Amino acid sequence: MDTTSRAKIPSLHQTEINWDNLDKTKLYVVGAGMFSGVTVALYPVSVVKTRMQVASGDAMRRNALATFKNILKMDGMPGLYRGFATVIIGAVPTRIIFLTALETTKATSLKLVEPFKLSEPVQAAFANGLAGLSASTCSQAIFVPIDVISQKLMVQGYSGHARYKGGIDVARKVIKADGIRGLYRGFGLSVMTYAPSSAVWWASYGSSQRIIWSALGRLHDKEEAPSQLKLVGVQASGGVFAGAVTSFVTTPIDTIKTRLQVMDNENKPKAGEVVKRLIAEDGWKGLYRGLGPRFFSSSAWGTSMIVCYEYLKRLCAKVEEFGAQTTLKWSDTYSRFFFVGVTPFPALQRSGDENEAMNEAVQEAKLLRQVNALIVAHLRSQNLGQAAAAVAAATMTPISAVESVPANQLLRLVAKGLAAERGGGAAASAFDSAGFGGVAQLLGSSAVDFSMQDVKGSSKSFPKHEVKHVSDHKSAARCAKFSPDGKYFATGSADTSIKFFEVAKIKQTMVGDSKDGPARPVIRTFYDHTQAINDLDFHPESPILISAAKDNTIKFFDFSKTNARKAFRVIQDTHNVRSVCFHPCGDYLLAGTDHPVAHLYDINTFTCYLSANAQDSSSPINQVRYSCTGSLYVTASKDGSLRIWDGVSAECVRPIIGAHGSAEATSAIFTKDERYVLSCGKDSCVKLWEVGTGRLVKQYAGAIRRQFRCQAVFNETEEFMLSVDEQSNEVVVWDALTAEKVARLPSGSTGAPRWLDHSPVEPVFVICGNDRSIRFWKQTV
Repeated sequence: MDTTSRAKIPSLHQTEINWDNLDKTKLYVVGAGMFSGVTVALYPVSVVKTRMQVASGDAMRRNALATFKNILKMDGMPGLYRGFATVIIGAVPTRIIFLTALETTKATSLKLVEPFKLSEPVQAAFANGLAGLSASTCSQAIFVPIDVISQKLMVQGYSGHARYKGGIDVARKVIKADGIRGLYRGFGLSVMTYAPSSAVWWASYGSSQRIIWSALGRLHDKEEAPSQLKLVGVQASGGVFAGAVTSFVTTPIDTIKTRLQVMDNENKPKAGEVVKRLIAEDGWKGLYRGLGPRFFSSSAWGTSMIVCYEYLKRLCAKVEEFGAQTTLKWSDTYSRFFFVGVTPFPALQRSGDENEAMNEAVQEAKLLRQVNALIVAHLRSQNLGQAAAAVAAATMTPISAVESVPANQLLRLVAKGLAAERGGGAAASAFDSAGFGGVAQLLGSSAVDFSMQDVKGSSKSFPKHEVKHVSDHKSAARCAKFSPDGKYFATGSADTSIKFFEVAKIKQTMVGDSKDGPARPVIRTFYDHTQAINDLDFHPESPILISAAKDNTIKFFDFSKTNARKAFRVIQDTHNVRSVCFHPCGDYLLAGTDHPVAHLYDINTFTCYLSANAQDSSSPINQVRYSCTGSLYVTASKDGSLRIWDGVSAECVRPIIGAHGSAEATSAIFTKDERYVLSCGKDSCVKLWEVGTGRLVKQYAGAIRRQFRCQAVFNETEEFMLSVDEQSNEVVVWDALTAEKVARLPSGSTGAPRWLDHSPVEPVFVICGNDRSIRFWKQTV
């Protein structure tokens, strides 16, 4: 098969969820209720089919509709549910055994056939068929007695069959007359019927799915992830096809088995005699009595069951773990866990050139790793072992990466770089076109060298700022966030609303000489949460704002659409979502929740991942933030600890336990050069930590923060650090290098300020708090 066409067809792991990734308890509990509902809906079809198979005399000539009408005429609606109580009681343990055997056998079978390089339809047919055979065989021990009792109840009083007082009465009389083996009458035939039937059904279903996916792949000349609607459509079609094949193949055996099970104890014909009697009564077509209802029952039951079951598997799927042992490839895992829709974002579907730009941040992070490995390898080659070990520890460079570096590689690359520099702009432009040209600018963007200890001398003066009250929420304003380009900011409130502002319009109102009249700073207000907003973030490239709230959701708003007031995408998490942060490439986001490990979401598929290296974390996460290249992220927890994580492998590379003692760590952000983390806590301290060693570098004191979750931030040049003082209702400013307090600015708020965020590109910031107000500050000229 052509590999290009194969790529357009979802593979087995894309359309099925592995047994290992299922929450077994939830599967059994929810599945019992779901399949009981399906049984209620389809049970009358089984009664009609059984009545037709045991009919004699004039009743033999009745079709399914006539049999259905006769049951209603003679017994009313209760007649369609004879034996139902017995079936539903036995269905729960039978289904548990069946599902367990089915999924475990299927998983094992797929591994067995994988080395044979068979086509996917053949693989699916073999694995599903063997799984169906195994599951049916295992479940017969419980199913056959239930089947014997229920079928006697279905036909009681019909064509001379005895009447009973219920399932217990049937069991008692059967055991009295024929012992326990009476309950297993037809067991051999039942196994011969249901085991092959189950094998044929599941094999037909598995292979037909692959054939349908293949046909869809050839019809659509584009590669796409299967939508939920398409998944259900293919599964339902596969169920109908499997029902047709199974009913045709197994109806004769089922008819013989049913006749044997409903015979009176004193009249015990053998299977051969039953076959002869059926042929004598109605010819060879007698073996296919009830084929219509059986086909309908098999197709309807199979289709309903498989659609419910596949939905149940998606509902009970566990979060995928991504470990520190391998490099994470986000697109490799398919697991729809807590999703609302799976269509990729229209705003995020990019061309090849745009995808290349999107990956630049990741390329820069990889380059930094390579440079660190080159430096450590060079030091080792110069017999500077201690220095190499210190650099490796400080930069978290693995020894395996160092050992793979060729001898004198750093010297050769430096020589080439110098030659390129002497050779003019052509070589430099080639370097830039590779996607790494921005690294030098990025790493040199920090205006402050925080490695300087015990800095002496006078601190810088904080420029004067003017403040503007721009709006109010109806309840406490809990968070604020600037967009990456500094053009917009948004605020979230306990009143569940989000206000969206344009910075240029606020500046216009502060100048007061607009020719077009007073500008309205609030562009719009979003209303779509049911509980308080905890955090906000902007997509790095697209006009998308996300919000995290106590209602366990992350919501996506398209602020390019002027009439949009509601979210166009929603992620339903399992916990209160306290913090959100986009990856610099824009395709992933981190969520800090009441769960102790950050949740990573692929925003195109809403797949959720958890780190396999939780580092014994057991406390909710107050804030999570990526570094500017995405190579690292940091979490600040309620237990006062900070944890720095590798942005690729999700391994915790630097735990800082008790960073703020026993008080909550409420925020943590990276400096622009990724060498330091600034944290804030309810111990009224702001601290600067060295990423490479976890060492406390500086401490900024003098502002009281003990009651509310808040954050400390740098200004756009990282020369100053800002936070709030709850007691005095002030904005406190420190010289970032000397850690000296240089300004206390009255906030103008009548209640405690709770949040402060600074623009990443210019000297403006915003504060909000308990008095519901939003106040905008900008530097005066």
